[in-house]
Amino acid sequence: MRGRSRGREDGVPYAAWLGQPGYLAAEVLLALLAGVHYSLADDTISALGTGCDSPTSTGCSSAPWAMNLVFVVFGALQAVGAVPLLRQDAARARVVGWLWVVAGTFSVGVGLAPVDAHPTLHSLVALPVFVAQPLAVLLHARWLTTGRVRVSGTALGVAAVVGAVAFAVLLGADSWSGTAERLAIWPAKLWLPLAALTQLRSRRRTFGLP
Repeated sequence: MRGRSRGREDGVPYAAWLGQPGYLAAEVLLALLAGVHYSLADDTISALGTGCDSPTSTGCSSAPWAMNLVFVVFGALQAVGAVPLLRQDAARARVVGWLWVVAGTFSVGVGLAPVDAHPTLHSLVALPVFVAQPLAVLLHARWLTTGRVRVSGTALGVAAVVGAVAFAVLLGADSWSGTAERLAIWPAKLWLPLAALTQLRSRRRTFGLP
């Protein structure tokens, strides 16, 4: 009975990962609403949290508060979804869980410290996201899943690592920095619901849940 209760309790945090693709929809929508002031290819994601009345050479948004709210909400959900991993006995599962917690928590910080208002703090809280999140995708897929899910996750993880490196190289460039940043960040938003569904099925089989 205790095992069944544990399985159901773990299902709640995993559900927080199922909605992560909503982040992609929100970001693209806000970018489109920004119109001529913003380029998905060339401007950073953080620029969507920057007001157009701020002195900046990058893109901007007419509703920066909305993007900053997206950072906070989806970052918090990402961290919450890692709770079941932190409860597992395997050390590597806990390592992956803490990587997700770090990435999610600092994503919240990105939203609370917009780049136009707090440029130095914003850079400091954004850096762990670009390190922890690609590693989390890659290690999560390699260590904790099998079969086609593992292959898909590994491909997304490699793409995220390449994107993070490319973004570091292109940081401050006038072109393609937005593309590189999205290559680093977006794979996690596609991986998390897949990982959640896989692990929910595994927990149900383990605890004999329907």
